Amino acid sequence: MTSQSRPESALSAREQPGVSGLGSSVYGGRPNFALVRDAGPDGGTLTLYELLPADQATARRERLERSNPNQQLVADSFEDVFGESDSLEVDHWDWDEWTAVKIRRLSGSRLRSILPLVRETLDGAGVHDSSVTGSGQGEVFLPETAGVRLALGFVGVKPIQRIDRMRAFCRGIVRMSDEECYYWHAKCRSPSSPNGEKALRMLLTDHI
Repeated sequence: MTSQSRPESALSAREQPGVSGLGSSVYGGRPNFALVRDAGPDGGTLTLYELLPADQATARRERLERSNPNQQLVADSFEDVFGESDSLEVDHWDWDEWTAVKIRRLSGSRLRSILPLVRETLDGAGVHDSSVTGSGQGEVFLPETAGVRLALGFVGVKPIQRIDRMRAFCRGIVRMSDEECYYWHAKCRSPSSPNGEKALRMLLTDHI
């Protein structure tokens, strides 16, 4: 994902019997992201994960560390995070040697600000959102296009302090095309573009 256009593999998903919310064909149609809600006294938390083969997670960690030793990539084994899940996506695929890379965990005002983006993104992907936008605990597995869009929201909203800026930022992500989301996702994630996140926040909130 080094240009503004999505790779061909991200343009279609292969339907699998009994499984919804599939990802790109790069990994045979399996989901590429997962969203987990945990209950709590303050309204709970939402955590977004990217699902990657262990060797790719290791390579990404090494690139980040070479670029900035203070940056850390948090990658747990898929089994540790989703081993007790009863989702069809977990049972359908072989997840040995796969990791769940934590993108961000949000709570409080940031969580409330991003919920409209979560609902609209999941609705657009044909994924039921009630398990992660209501109360209690739940999880959903996401196709690549939905995960990339949410990754921008989760990464970008985390440092923002003002609620009006949080909401404006999330509205801006909603309005982006898929191609724009892929472009900014690559820019924000690249070790060679350390100011990508800041540039995106300025683009979407500088008018406030």
